[in-house]
Amino acid sequence: MAQVMPIRFQEHLQLTNIGINSANIGFSMITMESDKFICIREKNGDQSQVVIVDMADPNNPMRRPISADSAIMNPSSKVIALKAGRTLQIFNLEMKSKIKAHVSNEDVIFWKWISVNTIALVTENTVYHWPMEGDALPQKVFDRHSTLKGCQIINYRTDEAMKWLLLVGISAQQQRVVGAMQLYSVDRNVSQPIEGHAAAFVPFTVEGNKNPSNIFAFSVRNQTGGKLHIIEVGAPAEGNSNFTKKTVDVFFPAEAPNDFPVAMQASKEHGLLYMITKYG
Repeated sequence: MAQVMPIRFQEHLQLTNIGINSANIGFSMITMESDKFICIREKNGDQSQVVIVDMADPNNPMRRPISADSAIMNPSSKVIALKAGRTLQIFNLEMKSKIKAHVSNEDVIFWKWISVNTIALVTENTVYHWPMEGDALPQKVFDRHSTLKGCQIINYRTDEAMKWLLLVGISAQQQRVVGAMQLYSVDRNVSQPIEGHAAAFVPFTVEGNKNPSNIFAFSVRNQTGGKLHIIEVGAPAEGNSNFTKKTVDVFFPAEAPNDFPVAMQASKEHGLLYMITKYG
């Protein structure tokens, strides 16, 4: 009987085939906030534009003459957030209207949609949440931990209830890439620094429990090797047994000393974790 694989790789499109210049394909020029849209900032000489690829119709990209330092599409609708210097703006592309704007007092070095109506803003010292509704300004959530000072921020994650928040950064130290995380509890107003490169939150129902556990998984590669840690955050739901912490070795070949985890996704439906490293 053929083995059933938990994941199938399938190429959807090559960006160069829909007119994207290969020079504009890179971490600083492309954002993908969900499986619905790819957003590319293009620069051709003095001309700048933003290209939006709808994955439901990838061969008909939408091009707009927009100059911005960063552009991120809403995870579910044709709403785009643009950053130019310290000016942040949100536009509804279908209605061709501006939803709101804000001028930050600090440089925003990383930002990300964390829900369909909230953007997380990360500055050198602070993390904010900016609701899309009404006239609400960005709201301070927590201060960055000292262990992330000087790090390149590469991700920001939350659990489903937005009660547990995670900031992820990397830095070059002693000829290797070191991962630093800050796990913050909203209810406790407490941060915990963790060594790690990639992480995910996922609700998971343990056999025998009536309610899902709030699972936090994170992976790290340090000088002693690679590990995947899976723990429960917060108190167990009423009537639940505690989730047993799990630690798994992650193999990294000796010929790839610079490889490390860069992304992790969790499947609530299948109870699986997917991890991607720099080399695959």
